[in-house]
Amino acid sequence: MALPEEELLRIDDMATLERVVKGCTRCRLRASCRGVVFGDGNPRARVMLIGEGPGADEDRLGRPFVGRAGHLLDRILAACGFERQRHVYIANIVKCRPPGNRTPTPDERAACLPNLRAQMRLINPVIVVLLGSTALQ
Repeated sequence: MALPEEELLRIDDMATLERVVKGCTRCRLRASCRGVVFGDGNPRARVMLIGEGPGADEDRLGRPFVGRAGHLLDRILAACGFERQRHVYIANIVKCRPPGNRTPTPDERAACLPNLRAQMRLINPVIVVLLGSTALQ
């Protein structure tokens, strides 16, 4: 089930939002992935990083940016004096892995955007860093 965006934006705690998003059926991606990759890091962080969507490693482990790109991201964060769990919150545009690691379609991105907006409202970051062209779009 997918809540309308107005209702998602009324949720006032991250655990409830995560539970609701994990039950989302707004698009077909949920049927083809192992599970929803909601987000990771400090939900009170001032910095939020937003990527495209989960890959195979992220789908398997249930956390964003844990594969090769995630290891590189962790090294970049460390070089800047940041720790993932302490200083940033990481999420993706889409929460479910697209089949074959393909780029999420515009319809899939639009379907998942209310979930991301609700996350952003709760985190209320000062800085948002978009990682990759899909996040930028």
